[in-house]
Amino acid sequence: MPTGRATRAITGLFDAVFRPSRFVRAPNAATRTSIRSTLRRLRGLSVVFVVNVVLYATPLTLSGFGVAVESDAPAWFVPIGRSVLGNPDTAWWLLAGIAQNSVFITAISGLTLLTYHAALIVTRSSEGFLLTLHTVVYSVSAYLAGIFTVLVFLSRAGPFATARELVINVQVRFIAVMYDVFGVPPSQRVFTLGDPVPASRLSPSETTILAVLGVLVLYFAYSMYLGARLNHGAGVTSAALSLLAVGLSPVLYVAALLVYSTGGLML
Repeated sequence: MPTGRATRAITGLFDAVFRPSRFVRAPNAATRTSIRSTLRRLRGLSVVFVVNVVLYATPLTLSGFGVAVESDAPAWFVPIGRSVLGNPDTAWWLLAGIAQNSVFITAISGLTLLTYHAALIVTRSSEGFLLTLHTVVYSVSAYLAGIFTVLVFLSRAGPFATARELVINVQVRFIAVMYDVFGVPPSQRVFTLGDPVPASRLSPSETTILAVLGVLVLYFAYSMYLGARLNHGAGVTSAALSLLAVGLSPVLYVAALLVYSTGGLML
């Protein structure tokens, strides 16, 4: 029923903010080993992830962010688009835009899932892939999507220019370190370091939005830690190592992009 769904959504939001341990904890059903219950849980988690990614990507698409679709709807999509929105070209633009805006968060989610579960296996703390999937799906849906939303907001909001410069500067410095590690020559470097951005230039509103970003990062890290502790029964050390593996995900992502774009390692 709609009322029940709304109540669950509100409860989930409350738990995500005030009771992250309850939010990220997997239900007892996730520990069942029957094939039917496992498939049912996989389907449920997939639906949660897809719905939240669509909720994240749709507003971005409607605002025109990250959309580079210039072609008309293909012939096979015309009847579908006409039945859904009446205009197949608009429906195709919306679908393609949502797909484009979903790529990055989906890729990072997949990499997070792999590194997190690999760390749990290496530390002999894993109690099953399904429990890892539950942790990652809920942590990504609530906190990582929130982080990306704040970053997108900063990239488009005029009054937050200094905060945007500061965040970009941090990202470019990270990429510059990766350039140095992989020995990418200056002629092939897409990003170059600019002047440091002093924090004293930040306005109170910019400081607030950066604080929100920092809180979301801490929430995400804490939820992943709780997932290892509560869902897998991992010890403090194993949970910390799993969290460290998650922190290395962006490093692996950027490294893969550099290897792909430069045609190989240049060590």
